[in-house]
Amino acid sequence: DLILRLNRIEGQIGALRRSLEKTEMDDCAQTLFQLKAATNGLKRFGEAFAREYAKQCVREKKSTAQLTKDIDRIISTAFTLS
Repeated sequence: DLILRLNRIEGQIGALRRSLEKTEMDDCAQTLFQLKAATNGLKRFGEAFAREYAKQCVREKKSTAQLTKDIDRIISTAFTLS
């Protein structure tokens, strides 16, 4: 699922690149739409990645102290990327 999300984002970024490489941008609204789609896709990817990472920490049955440290790192990272 995460790889599929990245593939979709790569496609959106490719569309952005192609739009900017044109000598004249035909549709500025479409370019902005692609930018928003790529940005939202990255946000959703980050959320899904953090969720999977948290689940992995729980599955590995880490110590409470290590689990707490890992969850704190997930939360800190998620909110400092904004």
